[in-house]
Amino acid sequence: MLERSRRPNGGYYRMDGECRRGRHDAARVLSPEEAEAIGIALPSATKVLRSRGKRTVTKQYDYHSGSVYAHPRVEQGDDGRRPRRVGQLRAVHAQTVESLPMARVEVKGKDERVKLDTGAQYSVAGEAWKELGERQEVLPPVDYVEGFTGAVSKVLGVWRFRMKTQYGQYMEVDALIIEGATTEFLLGEDWMLSHGVKIDFVSCEMKWYDGDVKKVVPFACTRTGQPDDQPAKVRLVRRARMQTQTCRNVAVAVAAPEGAVGVFMPRPRTKANLLLAPTLTTVRGGKIVVPVLNLIGATTKLPSREVLGTWAPTSDDMTVMELDGELTNAKVKRWADEKFGEAKPLCNEGELRMGHMGAEDKELFLQLLRQYPALLEPRTGCPPATTLPVEHEIHTGNEPPIKVRPRRYAQSEHGVIDGEVKGMLKDGVIEKGDGAWGFPDVLVKKKDGSVRFCIDYRMLNAITKRDVYPLPRIDDTLDNLHGAKRYTSLDLHAGYWQVPVALKVRDKTAFVTRQGRFRFMRMPFGLANAPGTFQRMMDAVLRGLTWQTCLVYLDDVIVFSRGGVGQHVVELAMVLERLSNAGLSLKAKKCSFATERLEYLGHELDEKGVRPMASLVESVVNFPVPKDAAAIKSFVHMAGYYRRGGMELGAPQQEAFECLKRVLTGRPLLAYPDFSKPFTLVTDASKVGLEAALTQDQGQGEQPVAYASKVNAKNVAQYGITDLECAAVIWAVKLFRPYLYGRKFRLVTDHAAL
Repeated sequence: MLERSRRPNGGYYRMDGECRRGRHDAARVLSPEEAEAIGIALPSATKVLRSRGKRTVTKQYDYHSGSVYAHPRVEQGDDGRRPRRVGQLRAVHAQTVESLPMARVEVKGKDERVKLDTGAQYSVAGEAWKELGERQEVLPPVDYVEGFTGAVSKVLGVWRFRMKTQYGQYMEVDALIIEGATTEFLLGEDWMLSHGVKIDFVSCEMKWYDGDVKKVVPFACTRTGQPDDQPAKVRLVRRARMQTQTCRNVAVAVAAPEGAVGVFMPRPRTKANLLLAPTLTTVRGGKIVVPVLNLIGATTKLPSREVLGTWAPTSDDMTVMELDGELTNAKVKRWADEKFGEAKPLCNEGELRMGHMGAEDKELFLQLLRQYPALLEPRTGCPPATTLPVEHEIHTGNEPPIKVRPRRYAQSEHGVIDGEVKGMLKDGVIEKGDGAWGFPDVLVKKKDGSVRFCIDYRMLNAITKRDVYPLPRIDDTLDNLHGAKRYTSLDLHAGYWQVPVALKVRDKTAFVTRQGRFRFMRMPFGLANAPGTFQRMMDAVLRGLTWQTCLVYLDDVIVFSRGGVGQHVVELAMVLERLSNAGLSLKAKKCSFATERLEYLGHELDEKGVRPMASLVESVVNFPVPKDAAAIKSFVHMAGYYRRGGMELGAPQQEAFECLKRVLTGRPLLAYPDFSKPFTLVTDASKVGLEAALTQDQGQGEQPVAYASKVNAKNVAQYGITDLECAAVIWAVKLFRPYLYGRKFRLVTDHAAL
C-alpha cells in the first residue's frame, strides 16, 4: 500500500515492504519510472506549496492525479494487445454508500447532489454527468474501476466540473466518468487531499482554503442506526445589510432534504443590537428563511457565510403549538415544563402583586417568573448598563461651555448631597472629571417629605438641539386595548441610569459640589432629550411586540392579553425575554402581574373600558369654590374648558360649578373602539362652542367612545346657526379622523337644514 509521509519541506509517498517487489523491511521512495509505470505522480515531480492549509500542486507529468495509498493492478486486455489498469474504487469494502455525507451544489444551473466519500480513491460520476462538465485531454489514472461488489466499470475519461456551493462559492472538481446507469457523484479522497480539506462532522461542514479565501460546503450526514436529529451549524447564504430599526428575512443554507421541517436556534451574538428569533422553518431549495431584527444603532452588515446558529430537524414526538386562538393551561403547562423546568423560588416571591386566579394558574405564572431572577429580585444600587449599543448624545453645536457657580446649602442639606454623590460614585453612575462645563445641583422635595438630588440643566437644555423622537400618544395607547382581559404592569428599576452617556459629551453633564467636580457616565434626569433617548431604546428592545402584545411609555410597560391566563403567560414570556436580553432590570414591588384591572397613565383599565382614576376624581370633589379669576382658570383647565370667570359667583354660577363637578366625578365609562364595527358621530353647536361625541354599538346599544368640545373663536361665534352646525360637523370629522378615515360612519345632527 502507498502511504503519505510528511517532511518539513513538503511530502512524499512510500511503499511498505510487503508491497514492494523485493520485500525489504525498510520503506523507500518510489522512483519516477516506477511511479510512471503505475500511473501516478509523486512529490518528486510535484511541488507542494502551503498557504493557510491549502496545497497548490504544479504537475510535471500530464497524468491525472490518482490513488494516494493503493496502486492499480495491471491485467491483460481482452484484445491481448494492451494491458488494462484496474483500480479499486473504495479502499475499504464498506457497503454504506447510502449513509455518505451529501452536499447540495449547483452545476450549470442545475441543483445536484454530491456525496463525500473519504473511502473512495477517485472522484467518480455516472455518464449522466457528462453534459454538466468539460472533458479534459489527460490520461486517466486507471482504465477500469472495481466497486466493492466486484463489478468492473469502464472509465470513459476525465471531466472537469465547476460547482457552485450553497454559499455562492465555486469549486472545480476533476472526476472519472464511468460507464453505466448510475447518476451519483462521489467526491473522493484524491480531490480532498489535494485541497487540504477538513471534514467536521460536528458542524456538518467541509472546509478548506483557496488562497486567503475560506470555503465552506455544508452537508447532511445520516448516521447509521441513529436518528438524524443532531443540530448542525447554519450560515448566511449571502451578505445582508441591516438598516437601523428594521427587520428583514435572510436566507440561511441548510444541508437537508427538500421540505424538511426543523427548528433554527440562534447562537449568542456579540452585537446585542441584532436579534434572531428561534424559528420553526421548512427547507426550500437547500435554504431556510430566518428573521433578523436590528434594534438600534448604525447600519450593520452581516458577512456571507457567517454562522447564525444551528438547525435540527423536528422529531416525530415533537408538538408544535400555535398562539392562534385560546391556549389551554394544560398546553402552556407542558410548554413551560419543557422550556423552563424546575427553578428556585424568588427571594421576594411573597411580595409580588398577582391578580385573582386559581392555584394552578398562579403556580404556572410563578414558574415563568422564576426563570428571571436577575430581572425581578431586589438589588441594591444601580443596575448595570444595558447591553444594547445605545448612548445618549448632547448636541450643542458651536456654543461655548457653560459654567455656573454652585449654590449654598444648609449643613443638613450638605449631608444629603454628600451621601447621594458617594452612592452614585460607588454604583458607577458618575465619575470624577475635569472640564470647562459645570452646573449646580438642586434638592427637590417630594410629596412624602424626602428630597431628590437633581442637577439644574436649564441652561444646557436651552442650547441643546432637540431630538424629535416622539413619545406615544396616550389616546392611541388606550384605543389599542379593545378586548384585553389580563394586564401586567412592569416598572423599570433606574431605567435612565441603564443608558450610558457617550464619552465625548460626558463633560457637558458635569456638576459641582463642595466635594469637587463630577460628570455622569449614565444618563441623568433633567436633560432635554433624555425622554426621547429612553423611548427610542425601549421601542427598540420590544420592537415587533409593541401594539400587539405590549405598550411602552418611557419606563412603564404593560403586557395585555385578549385570552386567558395561559396566553398571558406565553406573551409575558416574550416580553421578559426581550428585557432580559437587553440587560434591563425591574422594580418588582411596583409591578403587578395578570390583573383584571390596571391603573395606567391616569386611567383605570378593565375589560369593559376606560375610566378616570379615582385619585384624580378626588381632586375635583375636593376642589374649593373659586373666589377669584385664577381659581376659576385652574378649575376650568381641570374640567377641559378655557374661559374667563367673574370675581364673584351668583346662584346660577354656583349651580353650574356644582353641576360640572358632578359630571366630572361621575367617572363615565368609555368603551374601547372596535374597528371591525361602524361608528356614529353626534355633533352639536351653539354661539359659545362646539361639541361632539363618538359612539359605537358593540351589542349593548350605543356606548360612548370619546367626547370632545371646543370654545368658539370670536369670528366663528358670529356665524349663523346653520354655518355653526356645519362647522361642528367639519371640526368633529377632522378631530376623529383616526377612527373614521377609510370607513363608513353615521353622522347625527339636530339641525334639519343640514
